[in-house]
Amino acid sequence: MPSQQAMSIRTVSLLYLSIMAIGTGQTVVFAILPMLGRELALDQLIISISWLDIYYAPKEQAITALTAFTSLAFFFGARYWGRRSDGMGRKPVIIIGLMGYALGTYVFSAVGYLGLAGVLSGFILYGVFMLTRVALVLLMSAALPSTSAYIVDATSVAQRTASLSKLAAASQIGTMIGPAFAWFVIYGFLAPLYIQATFTLLVGIAVYLWLPESNRSFDSKAPVKKLRFFDPRYRKFLIIGLIIYTMLGMVQMTLGFYFEDHLGLSREEAAMQFSLALVASSSAMLCAQLFVVQRWKWHPMRLLQCGLPFVIAGYFCIASATGNNLLMLGMALFGFGMGVTTPGFSVMATFMVSAEEQGSLAGLNTSAPALGFVFGPLLGGYLYGISPTMTYWSAAIILVPMWFYVLSLKLPELPHR
Repeated sequence: MPSQQAMSIRTVSLLYLSIMAIGTGQTVVFAILPMLGRELALDQLIISISWLDIYYAPKEQAITALTAFTSLAFFFGARYWGRRSDGMGRKPVIIIGLMGYALGTYVFSAVGYLGLAGVLSGFILYGVFMLTRVALVLLMSAALPSTSAYIVDATSVAQRTASLSKLAAASQIGTMIGPAFAWFVIYGFLAPLYIQATFTLLVGIAVYLWLPESNRSFDSKAPVKKLRFFDPRYRKFLIIGLIIYTMLGMVQMTLGFYFEDHLGLSREEAAMQFSLALVASSSAMLCAQLFVVQRWKWHPMRLLQCGLPFVIAGYFCIASATGNNLLMLGMALFGFGMGVTTPGFSVMATFMVSAEEQGSLAGLNTSAPALGFVFGPLLGGYLYGISPTMTYWSAAIILVPMWFYVLSLKLPELPHR
């Protein structure tokens, strides 16, 4: 297996830019979607079937469901594209993800424009909104597993935790840039989406022109092994990641409403304050990955054990916050905790499979968080409708027994390769 040094600075930069572009796009959507959804009156949709005596007003859950369904698309897409990268190569799949995401975001923004202009409304707007978002996420999901597998192809076991942590750090830089883009809502709710799509398009062109293929040999005609989610070799790590990201989805996809309702802000002000909170969270996550994980000399499982208490403390702060300062502290705490925790479960799984299965595993590794963002927003939207703070108390309380479970796990022996 080639060493990390075999990758040139240009190659590493292009890989990190690819992940940054995707991270930017995700947080731009997270930052503006709650307020944009309300501006489009999606929270006022009513499901009424008189002959069945059904009357249901989903309220904010109608907006969080957009993220849930698109995350489900990512769950299936990442698994598919991860396997495809094992056969057709990493570079073509990365390009598909970047270009598909850029062009899909232009279309998604156009649908939003039609909604704001009153051309589309109600369930027709909601349906077209959903279809375009699902389509672009299915394509975008190609970039993450193939980039991760590219890194694994070029690193040794000893380097892997640090290398994948750097990739995660690049994603966090993207999530910091994304909320900064969200400040362009002063020019319209869709302006940040157009800016991000253009940025991703340029990165996709650069990858096409200058990124070499991974050093591993690929045969598009060779059969690719399909890994199962519950394979006993790595299933506990995927399940841990699923639970962590379900709680994150509950919190992150309702906080936009929380800032508007809890702090009494206008929608534009809420979008800006929420974007600042996302920057605080992403900055703390980036610090954890650059200054803690990069210097980590212990077993990777210890990252899980040490990071979860910070995540739990962050959720407790948000749940008990009475003002902006405690909200920001909570965002920073759970961001730092996620920065320490995430490499723990994602890296551990890579030690359990062969080199020929890394692309398929990368698809599973990135699909587990996506599945969490299927359940999390739906559950979070439901709990928020009952009581806003219940969402955050629940997230903190659920993670406490999981932390004790992680503490009870034996440290598996790492392979020497």
